[in-house]
Amino acid sequence: MEEEDLTLETLLSVRAEVAIELDKNLLQECYLIQKRMQFSTDRAAVITEMERLIDASVDREVE
Repeated sequence: MEEEDLTLETLLSVRAEVAIELDKNLLQECYLIQKRMQFSTDRAAVITEMERLIDASVDREVE
C-alpha cells in the first residue's frame, strides 16, 4: 500500500480475525477493482473483471 487506505486496512484486519484462510492477495485485488471501478456505470465490466480474478485464484488453488 503506497498510501494509507483505511478501508483496505479494515478489510485485511477483519480477514485476519474471521477468514484467515482467504487469500490476502485476492482480497486486495478484489478491493482494488471495486475501488477503481466504483463509479463505473458498466457493472457488467466490473463483474467480468471480478469473475476473471476469482476464477484465476480458484485455478491456482486447485493446481
